[in-house]
Formats: sequence, structure tokens, C-alpha cells
Amino acid sequence: MPHLFASLAKLPDFPFESEGFVFLYRACSLRDAHLSAIRVQKQGLYGLYDFCILQIKQKGGDLFKAQKSTRPLPVGVLQKALQILARFCKVSYSNLGTPSPYFESPFLIHWDRFAFPQSYHLEIGFGSGRHLLNKAQKNPQETYIGVEIHTPSLEQVLRQIELLGLKNLYLAQADARALLEILPSGCLGLDVHFPVPWSKSPNRRVMNPQTLEHMRAILCKNAWLWLRSDDKPYFQQSLQLVLSLPCCDLQVCKNIDQDMVLSKYEARWRRQQKDIWDLKLRVLNPINRSYLPFSLDAPLHFKAPTKQEPLHLWQQKAWIQENCFLNIQDVLEYENLWLLVLSLGDLLTPLNKMVVVDRKKGTIEYIGGLPLNTKAHRQAHQHLLEILQEENCG
Repeated sequence: MPHLFASLAKLPDFPFESEGFVFLYRACSLRDAHLSAIRVQKQGLYGLYDFCILQIKQKGGDLFKAQKSTRPLPVGVLQKALQILARFCKVSYSNLGTPSPYFESPFLIHWDRFAFPQSYHLEIGFGSGRHLLNKAQKNPQETYIGVEIHTPSLEQVLRQIELLGLKNLYLAQADARALLEILPSGCLGLDVHFPVPWSKSPNRRVMNPQTLEHMRAILCKNAWLWLRSDDKPYFQQSLQLVLSLPCCDLQVCKNIDQDMVLSKYEARWRRQQKDIWDLKLRVLNPINRSYLPFSLDAPLHFKAPTKQEPLHLWQQKAWIQENCFLNIQDVLEYENLWLLVLSLGDLLTPLNKMVVVDRKKGTIEYIGGLPLNTKAHRQAHQHLLEILQEENCG
């Protein structure tokens, strides 16, 4: 990721603006005196970029890098912001390279304004995107949505969408295990090809009882869930999961050529003569799902505290329930603002976010956008409101 190390840093007074980037303020950590966060915003072609750059005092100078949970996509936005900061620094080393224009795409999904189609095809973990791109090319009248967590894969496929002139393929950066909970019904087909098997951490697998239920909830009647894997234990666990359903219509294949373009992973496995398993599950009885907003649907205000004790926020123990949790890892302070570094949501799909609390106005703002509107996120957010209100009662 882009970063720089400066032996001397003399930044202008905040806020300041350069080339459309607004450097709003610098908040200082109450937990680590060497750490601060610079909040940056820039209006892009398709939305607002809102992120933080960490400034970490180290021996011999300051390190500037992205706060990971707010890192923008494309990464070139972050690179440009760091290049602007570098003008006010004596840079010892960096990996910023030569300034270059970054690519913004209308096909990157922003959940707060994405108009979801009535019917769509979904692929989870598309990697290089060969299979997904090929299907979108062959079926221009159909809408395709790809979900991926890996930033380089997203940027690569977004460029391919532009180069191929596709108008029917959209990509989302998200943890599919959480996203599946809020997607609408109308899915005509769901592909999960060569997911990470997570042999040492099976709880991180995309195939589990909860996600299978969500997959069945979004798939139309007679639509297919198609799992491909080169990992036998993963495949066997997924097969047993499907067979545990009250009734199912499925196909199981081993080393059978499929009518599809090969992904780079499958091409590699074939060269290595590895076994490849296919599981196709046809949905017989769809589960009716009511529509939910994509982004967190919850109050973003509280009664403004009269007694400020920010240290109490991160010194308290993590709040852990059966299906959700909230942990305040740090508090950074700037004038009337607290920047809370949070981990929250489902214990199996934890989400890291930064939240701005305006203790005078009594408002909450999630840097980089609201969390997905899952039950665990709503519960964790509600508990955060209760904690802030407790500060008021102090």
C-alpha cells in the first residue's frame, strides 16, 4: 500500500485544500501519543472519497500511511493524497512512484445509491474475473454482480469492464458472508468458484449454514448455486451442509469439463493434475425475503454529553453477545470531535470502522460510509449509542 516516511514534516494549518483534496483536521490518539489521524475528503466523479491517513511518529521521523478500514478504492486516490502531503515533508523514502491519473469507475457499487435490478446473476470471490467477464460479455441483456474483498482484483476487473465496453457488470467490495444477509431476492444464478478453503480457520469459510440459508433466500425458483473447489475437505463439508437440508436437488461432479472459460486458478490446478469438484444446488422452494435498506438503517444522533470522559470509551471491556459484539480500540480527539476506532458486528464476520462523534451536536458519522444493514451491525450500533448516552449520565 502507498506510504511515505519523512524525516521532517511541516504540514499547513488545518483545514487546507490542494487539487480538490480537503485535509480537514488531525485528531490525536488518547491511547498512543505517537499516533494521529488526518481526515481527508475529495469529491470524485461518482461519489465522495472519505478516508484517514495515519501519521505515526517513529525514530527518525514520521510514517504516513492509510488507516486500513477507511482506505479508498481506487488506491490511486490515497496515493495522490500522500503525494500532496509529501510536498510539505522531507521524504526519506516512499513507494509512491511517479504521479499518475487514477481510474474511477461507475461500475463500482456504492450501496447508498445503487439501484438494484429486479433480476441479477451473482459471483462471490471472482478473483481475476475471467469467468465473470466472459458471462457478462455473452449475455449483455443480463445484469451481473461480482463481490470481492481483494482490492487489486477489484481494480483489475473494473479496468477490464471499461476496456471491454461492458454496461451490465457491477462490482462490490464486501465480505460476502455479511452482504448475503441483505441482498434482495431475484438472483438467477450464484457462482462460488474456488473459494479460499481456510483449512486452519474453517469458521471463515463462505459456505456455512447461515450463508447457505441467505443464498437460498436470494435465489429464484429453479436457479442454481454452483460451487467449485480443488480442496476436498472443503467440498465434502459443503456437500454435507447441502445434504442436511430437508430436501434438495443437486448435481455432483469430479474432474468433468464445464462449458466455461477457465480461471487462472483452474488452469493452474489442471496443469498440476489436481482434482476439481463441482456442486450444483437447484433451489426448489425459495425463501421469501422482505426488502431491507443496504446501508445501516439506524439513528445517527444521541443526546449530546455534558460530561466528556473519552478515556472511558476505550478503557472499557468489549461488549460481546451471542451473535454480535462491539469493541472500541482507540479514541482520537480533535476539538469537539472524537474519532472512535471500532471493531463491530458479527463475531464470525467482524467489521472495522472509524466513527466520528460530535460530542456537542450529538451526531455520529461513519468515515467512508455506513456499515451494511445487517442485524449484528444494527445491534452493535445501538449499543454504541447507549455507551455515548452513558457518558452523558456520567
